[in-house]
Amino acid sequence: MTKEYIFCPICGTTLQIGMLEGKERKYCPKCDFVDYKNPLPVALAIAVKDKDFLLIKRGLPPRQGMWASPSGFIEIGETAEEACLRELKEETGVSGEILKLVGVVRREDKEVYGDMLIVEYLVKVANEELKPGSDVEDVRLFSVDELPDYYANFFREVIEEVQNKI
Repeated sequence: MTKEYIFCPICGTTLQIGMLEGKERKYCPKCDFVDYKNPLPVALAIAVKDKDFLLIKRGLPPRQGMWASPSGFIEIGETAEEACLRELKEETGVSGEILKLVGVVRREDKEVYGDMLIVEYLVKVANEELKPGSDVEDVRLFSVDELPDYYANFFREVIEEVQNKI
């Protein structure tokens, strides 16, 4: 998950543990490096075509084999919006247009990545051929009645909005 430093990555001194800024943290007594633990930034597309939802079947951990929204890490130099549309294209083969920001949530993945900060967007997908990306087992559109229960519960409010407005 997150890298655990024993030695300072700046000067090589053994890190100590102390209360800094109200939290117990590792720090370097020599050069003042602080080992902050920050969540990984993720962009997620709640992708819709008409009133159907575009999901991917995850080909890799975490949650390998489960149906999920296209998502991935926000890379250095890109915005959350750019990452969202890039991941959508990489994982499904289709382009999209961001309709709105749905929310920003914290999730903890105990399987691989640890703490994540997920930026969720409602995205209207283009009328293009679906092609699973290299780390995706399958990709397909689901009517609201076909959605997996966990997905329908997780995104209940936005699903209702899509069914009533789009």
